[in-house]
Amino acid sequence: MPQDPYDRATTRFWSKFIDDKGEEQEKAMKEAEEALKTLERGGLIFGGEAISIVDISANCLSIWLEVFGEAIGTKFIDSEKFPLICSWIEEFTSIDLVKESFPPRDKLLAYHKRLL
Repeated sequence: MPQDPYDRATTRFWSKFIDDKGEEQEKAMKEAEEALKTLERGGLIFGGEAISIVDISANCLSIWLEVFGEAIGTKFIDSEKFPLICSWIEEFTSIDLVKESFPPRDKLLAYHKRLL
């Protein structure tokens, strides 16, 4: 720790700030994982033959979470923990109409990395 009282207080402030943010992120990750577990237990195969409003609502689970996770260095949806969700993502993102609606993956990744 610095000898100067102001510098020591500043160091303590930033250390606590970083620790608190880490705890908030850890809590948010746990909450997100619980929500994914709920979807997985519910059987996330939504639309059947046609895309439904539920599929559209859940589209954030597809390319968006994967790219955001890559940008921050984590993986939100693991195929071992969430096989049904991963299967749905694969099926949903293989639909031509859906593929055409997404921005280019490399641009999306670059955008998220700039935000960090």
